Amino acid sequence: KIDQEYFYVSGDYFLKTSGDTSIVLIYPFPVDTLYGDVDSIILFNITQNNAIEILSRKKAGILFRVDFGKEKEPHLLIAYRQKLLGQRAEYILKTTAAWRKPLEQADYQLVVPAGLEITSFSIEPDSYMDAEKERIYYWSRKNYMPSVNMIFKLK
Repeated sequence: KIDQEYFYVSGDYFLKTSGDTSIVLIYPFPVDTLYGDVDSIILFNITQNNAIEILSRKKAGILFRVDFGKEKEPHLLIAYRQKLLGQRAEYILKTTAAWRKPLEQADYQLVVPAGLEITSFSIEPDSYMDAEKERIYYWSRKNYMPSVNMIFKLK
């Protein structure tokens, strides 16, 4: 979601492992003069119903451990808020290449207030829907290896 001051990211992530008991992941944040600091970070393992500790936090991202336990496909919630200092917001996707496997399923939506115009998308949405006070853009991909980040230019 984008409003006049902030970019809000909230994602459900479904991980898979064939044998790992735990892994350490880096979750990147966009860094640019048009982006302020990231705050209000939430990391939660929905499968195990517990918060995930941030091991390290820097401007460019966080480091955390996912313990699989008996679960081979944990469901995580990762959310944060980033101050917008200019007319652009960005969601990092290109780091998917480091896993050397495409995302099996990737569904995205962007919610903006009715008066906020998106003038440019780095990845064109598949569709959109107008609600009373918002516009919601949608993307859906299968076996998706992103080559660019999602960048939204605003007016």
